[in-house]
Amino acid sequence: MRSAERVGGSYFKMRLSAIFLTAALFSGCNNSARSVSPEEAVRKYEADYRQAIELHQKLIRQGGDAGSLRFALGMLYFGRADFNSAIKEFSASGNSQAGKMSAIAYYNLGDYVEALKLFEEQNDPDDQARYYFGLTCEKLNLFDKALGVYRLIKDGEFREKAAVREGLIEKKATGSRIRELDPEIFRALSAAPAADKYPQAGAQILLCDEKVQVTADNKEISSLHYLVKILNERGKEGFSETRIGYDSTYEKIELEFARTIKPDGTVVDVGSRHIRDVSKYMNFPLYSNARVFIISFPEIAEGAAIEYKVKILRNQLINKKDFVMDYPVQSSEPIILANFTLEVPADKEVFVKTLNGAYNYFGADLQPKVEELSGRKVFRWSFKEVPQIVPESGMPPAVEINPTIIVSTFAGWQEIYSWWWSLAKDKIQVDSAIKAKIRELTSAAKSEEEKLRAIYNFCAKDIRYVAVEYGQAGYEPHAAADIFKNKYGDCKDQAVLLVAMLNSSGFQASPVLIGTRDAYDLDENFPSMLFNHAIAAVVFEGRTVFLDPTAETCSFGDLPPGDQERKVLLCSPDGYKIQTTPLYPGSHNLVRQAARIRINDDESIVAEKSVLSFGVYDQAQRYWLLYTMPEVVREQIAAKAQELSIGARLESYKVKNLNDLNKPVELEYRFRGPEYLVLGGNLRIMPQVGSLDTSLVAKDSRRYPLDFGFLDTKESELNLLLPDNFMVKYLPEKIFRDSPWMKFEASYEAEGRKLVFKQKLEFKKHKIPESEYLAFKAFFESLAKALKQRAVLERKK
Repeated sequence: MRSAERVGGSYFKMRLSAIFLTAALFSGCNNSARSVSPEEAVRKYEADYRQAIELHQKLIRQGGDAGSLRFALGMLYFGRADFNSAIKEFSASGNSQAGKMSAIAYYNLGDYVEALKLFEEQNDPDDQARYYFGLTCEKLNLFDKALGVYRLIKDGEFREKAAVREGLIEKKATGSRIRELDPEIFRALSAAPAADKYPQAGAQILLCDEKVQVTADNKEISSLHYLVKILNERGKEGFSETRIGYDSTYEKIELEFARTIKPDGTVVDVGSRHIRDVSKYMNFPLYSNARVFIISFPEIAEGAAIEYKVKILRNQLINKKDFVMDYPVQSSEPIILANFTLEVPADKEVFVKTLNGAYNYFGADLQPKVEELSGRKVFRWSFKEVPQIVPESGMPPAVEINPTIIVSTFAGWQEIYSWWWSLAKDKIQVDSAIKAKIRELTSAAKSEEEKLRAIYNFCAKDIRYVAVEYGQAGYEPHAAADIFKNKYGDCKDQAVLLVAMLNSSGFQASPVLIGTRDAYDLDENFPSMLFNHAIAAVVFEGRTVFLDPTAETCSFGDLPPGDQERKVLLCSPDGYKIQTTPLYPGSHNLVRQAARIRINDDESIVAEKSVLSFGVYDQAQRYWLLYTMPEVVREQIAAKAQELSIGARLESYKVKNLNDLNKPVELEYRFRGPEYLVLGGNLRIMPQVGSLDTSLVAKDSRRYPLDFGFLDTKESELNLLLPDNFMVKYLPEKIFRDSPWMKFEASYEAEGRKLVFKQKLEFKKHKIPESEYLAFKAFFESLAKALKQRAVLERKK
């Protein structure tokens, strides 16, 4: 008995000590008579916390009241926000409150699905459980369920909290009208232009007020106020939902209000059920900081308006001291009034540049009005009655035709390089796993080029590209080892991995920052961070070869169209270089088609066709064949056969080199058809062999250039074998046309029973300026008419 009493007494004292220690931890009591420094208090708190944990664990091992001890230990962990450890202890405790506390812990971890499951398993939840149950439902967009749960909370502090949540979810209609709520907005709506003033518009942006404040401690506050009137279905489609992207690492969104103003002036406030804040790349944890704040406006109808005010708070600038911003003046809808204000400390030097002034046909003043107020420098722009951009087929990207204001505080490219290289240089390292992969990839290589191709092909094909535009998820790349391990990455990450692997293999490679054709091109005289992409460059045989590993179907030595003819910033340990990526000639982007058709005595045909593609066309063909279901591929090839012969039947097709980036894709197919020629008594008219798409020049004039995107060449050859009872009645003459824009040649030859048709079209310019459009249109239409001629055959009686 004495031994048992000693054990019991020891357990009782240790248990009492643990409880006391736990209470002291959470009460904040300090029994010391002397005052202590904050550092000492933190150290003592940490020591007491560790001691409490150890005491609980010791008591559990000694076989005390394990259930109570584990629950108490879980509460210790919970109080320190160590929710995973808390859940583990709650689950093992068997305590009646364990389910509730585990559910709340899961909520705090952001695992709302598991939290929901546990809350739904509660038989008799208390008000605290119901409150967190409701919060969980909100996170999962189960707003009706959340409201039902909140309404079960009847009194106390959680009733007050629940009432707040109910009001945020569903703003109750008050019958308020905009005339009383905001006379200024009412006047703007009343003064809105008649719809027929802008007949192409789906909506009118009545007010676009943007203000950016840069603080003395290098933070940025952007305030946005928009008022948009909906005119028709296109407007409803375009403005019923507003999306604001942001980087949660450095930015947060504060919504002041959002509302729909119905045609009769009644205001409908947007509740939280219509607001979502979601990850933009949910399946890729490395980029979970790229988020989208979404406002869905209720009760949108023709004649209604949407209005919202939002702030974007950024706690640090790009490199902690500099910023860059662009302000396109035009939009896809007319803008009635736009104000743009930039406010910075007076001692911060700001550089301003304008772009695309040639398209400022509406006379907007792109120069700011500048004033200094109380140690602050303020730049102001104001625009009225800005017409919308009406799209033209084949027009250039908006960044090339929209009058734009660019603002930057960077003093030089060296400054940008030094900052970015400091973020990237330590990430361009290989570990043992990458080294092993390099050995595997290059062991059979017989030349340096084969090594290069093997490493590039691996990064392009086996590292999954996450299409995160450069800067959306930050500017700093992840370590090459992390990208290799995860087998996915955004553009900067894939570039860093490729550079690391190439450098480790003895090559001289560098990451490259680039603005693709959808972004602003680099200006050597205006340093700014407006890049939207990152690629790589390697020195090979005395020249710089640019590589884009995000283009998984692009071969070594080739580039996607958007990467071509762009000024880029190449970064290496020796410094930076500004270079220009190549614009490949038309012969590089080549499609070569060859068809062999035998016409039988009954005028049915047996045919085979081959398509060989290079450059841009090879990228597109490979992508189509890789990512399209085989059945769909077969159906589309069969449809091509039908274009040559009504009722044709595809017999077979095969694809060569689909998974080999070192060789162009070859597509071959065979088919039979019941007919080919057009009957005219004893005469047979051949189908038109070549044609041009004259829809390109359908407009009588253009506001913007005609932009083909890249240079290309198309070659085709048709070999036709006639039956014995056919003779050639008429062959078109050869065609040769040359111009500053394109060159075309076609030939028609007959030799016995064999007819051979050849055609080649090569573009010399990828962009036709407005000033040259009419001449190009005349040339193009004349050529298209010449191509309408047909060969005529005669059937012998």
